[in-house]
Amino acid sequence: MVDSDSKPVTKNNQPMLKMKLLADATGVAKSTILLYVKKGLLPAPVKTSPNMAYYDPCCIQKIAFIKKVQLSHRLPLAAIKGLIREMDQGRDIAPLLELQSMLFGSVGEKMDKKSFSRATGLTGSQLFALCRLQLLSPLEKNEFDDQDLAVARLLKECLDLGVVAKDLDFYPRFARQIVDSEIRLREQYTKDLGFKENAGLTLELTRLARGLRSYIIDRTLTKSLLEFKGLNKI
Repeated sequence: MVDSDSKPVTKNNQPMLKMKLLADATGVAKSTILLYVKKGLLPAPVKTSPNMAYYDPCCIQKIAFIKKVQLSHRLPLAAIKGLIREMDQGRDIAPLLELQSMLFGSVGEKMDKKSFSRATGLTGSQLFALCRLQLLSPLEKNEFDDQDLAVARLLKECLDLGVVAKDLDFYPRFARQIVDSEIRLREQYTKDLGFKENAGLTLELTRLARGLRSYIIDRTLTKSLLEFKGLNKI
């Protein structure tokens, strides 16, 4: 909408904000605000000319929420986007926030590709290949966290020992099958539930999945190694 002075207003007739006013009100840099818009965390601005854009005042509250959640829970932007979407629908996000926090945990400081390569010793081509094979799978493109770092260092040691990365591609392939089955199980038990109950049961099923995955795979590997070495007396 546009008022009589040709300045955009919201549906509630609130004047919209220029970028400078939004940046000053939130303490967030223009580049960060544009990133939030690009990733869908903020509504797109109304453009009145190629070089002039106006932002909904609701962006102030949304940016404050983003900053708060990033500080307290260290969630990636993709996860925060989901929280904002549910908030916009008037839902209580407390159970969903608990689920997101369990899924993502504390990921530490993010690293770009250059910093990540230095920290892991991986060359650019090695890093590209590992990501293409999904042996490394950053939550956000070209941004690596502590979990990525720990696995990358293990992969680097194996590569140095002569292991070919392509020979490890069964991990993401079978992981996809396991996760697809877990998602179908979740849908089976949550399809008739309300939002809050759905989020609560999803949280418990996710805890179960994480525990079962590590237990069953590790025990299967351990027993196979014992049998291989002739040590299994059972």
